[in-house]
Amino acid sequence: MTALANEAGRGALAHRAAAARATRVDAVSPAGPVGGIAFDVPDVLYDATLRRRSVLQLVGHLGVRVGYAEFYRAWDAHLVDVHRGRRECAEALESFLLACGLSWAQVDEIEAASRIQRPNLEIGVRPLPGVVRAIGELAKLGLPLAAWADTPHTAAKLAELLNRLVPGTCFDAVLTSFDLECTQPAAECYRAMLGALGLPAEQVVYVGHDTAHLAGARAAGLRTVAFNFEPAAGADHYLTCFDDLLALAKTWSIVPRSSRRRAGAALS
Repeated sequence: MTALANEAGRGALAHRAAAARATRVDAVSPAGPVGGIAFDVPDVLYDATLRRRSVLQLVGHLGVRVGYAEFYRAWDAHLVDVHRGRRECAEALESFLLACGLSWAQVDEIEAASRIQRPNLEIGVRPLPGVVRAIGELAKLGLPLAAWADTPHTAAKLAELLNRLVPGTCFDAVLTSFDLECTQPAAECYRAMLGALGLPAEQVVYVGHDTAHLAGARAAGLRTVAFNFEPAAGADHYLTCFDDLLALAKTWSIVPRSSRRRAGAALS
């Protein structure tokens, strides 16, 4: 087994171990009524690591041995301006790979292979287990749903992806870092989610996986639920599977639509 495969296996075990330590949440109700849910879409509604793993494999084929977490901590730093729409992704990837010690010839090889793989990876995006059913049921409860992604794409592009992932489910708000020119955990991101839902922070549940993003949501006053989470992630509740979110939601006191409209008017 290669070093990269070993690293991937260790990462998967770490996530399972963290999930095993999490308290089941289906019998735990948050304090006060809930008016809406905001989802951090990548790695919560779908597996966003497919392209990342493919690039790491390409780098590994060139003899660079580095772990997934280490590799992408550095890459994420390059992605901030990409997600804000201030830098082209291809240029950021070139800069990052060169900083990793690869030659221009090797960078060109990775970029060419990545371009060939990209269409198949995009077509292969699938919702994580339990997502389709749970999102549909949450919509039936009358809860407004917001979707956010740190991505170099517009909200319209994200909405297209959501329509493929969860057909027939209408998200009340779809937001991206590209349109707002800010990335999580900046406070502006969470204010944008609240503004789109027309709700105060204490009535919104944020579902995320990233440690810093969950911390940002908590700092903004949102209730936090962690799914597919990093081992160090802190949250009010943890999900061992996505269906647990539906079980948790059924214990909530739901804010009536008339009250949500009044709250939205007061916030505007």
